[in-house]
Amino acid sequence: MNTFDDDTLLRDSLYRIGATAPVPLADPAEDVRRGRRRVRRTRLVATVGTVMAVGIIGIAGVALQPVIADRATDPAGSPTVTSTSSVRRAESVAQALPSTFDLAINVMFERDGALAGVPDVVMRPLQATTDEAITIWTAKAEQIDAGGDQELADVLGRIQQSLDGMPKTRSDIRDTARTQVAAAAAYGTLADDLLSLATLVPSVGDAEIDAQIEALGAIRPAFRSLGEERAIMMEALTKKREHSQALDMPAEPIGEDDLASLASAEATWRRSLADFYTATSERQREALDRITYNTASDGAIGVPAHRAVNQVLSTGSLDQVTMTPDAYTASCTELIRGLQKLFVAAANEIIDDLAALDR
Repeated sequence: MNTFDDDTLLRDSLYRIGATAPVPLADPAEDVRRGRRRVRRTRLVATVGTVMAVGIIGIAGVALQPVIADRATDPAGSPTVTSTSSVRRAESVAQALPSTFDLAINVMFERDGALAGVPDVVMRPLQATTDEAITIWTAKAEQIDAGGDQELADVLGRIQQSLDGMPKTRSDIRDTARTQVAAAAAYGTLADDLLSLATLVPSVGDAEIDAQIEALGAIRPAFRSLGEERAIMMEALTKKREHSQALDMPAEPIGEDDLASLASAEATWRRSLADFYTATSERQREALDRITYNTASDGAIGVPAHRAVNQVLSTGSLDQVTMTPDAYTASCTELIRGLQKLFVAAANEIIDDLAALDR
């Protein structure tokens, strides 16, 4: 077990890591264009010394593409009665989800560190943590029963291909600007495929369990929107601090495109959070209430970082935002830690419920 913990990174402020998550897109040209923009944003944040050392294990602003549609594994529709085969197939996928969430987060954090140019003394523990997560996930993934589900089989195949290419991805992201963009997208694609497994758990015909399974589909769009907000807010807050330090320079307003993107991300965040909250169990709703200070139905505005986002959206500027980049990062980090624990707990609850059905 790696003992190079995230608290040590935060306390010692070894490096400033910009945390955005590239979204794998269908159009390769668009993917490269957006990838370059995110790389530039990360470099900007790292260069000006914004604290983004958010933790090695279980911390990252994963930002991934939203679920396109609800999915039923039975071609004729969702099953109305439980069957031993569907329960056992669902169990095999659900059993892999806790390690899946951990691996996806570790992958994205490793990518963030590489984009920020952290030295080898920091990258080695990051990579070791990812490697450990890969080992744990692989053991679980080998037990997944695709059961003729081609989409699930394809996702597992892509994940394995990405893991096999990890040495090259690690080399490319610390090489030239051109290879860095492609490597950052490769990290994002791997994390996206990993989190897509949460949408591929077969329905089992039990209304309560199926609702909890459906709730997991909100994880990808929730992290996507959170990552987009972090990218925009960190760039804006960093520029605001730069201007405040140069007294002869007026504050630069947040651009219209960024405001529109921020509003879109916030809308997705609220919708995804509501989808999870509505469909998950009472136990997980209580946990989400604690994480969001009882503001889950209001887009988690009890969380300081999201309060700042809504201040920007309500005024169209940063004028009312008093948070520093460091404080914003700390708030996001606390939220991500809470969400990661919440989603792992939700997966474990489903595992227990499926095991009870299978008895």
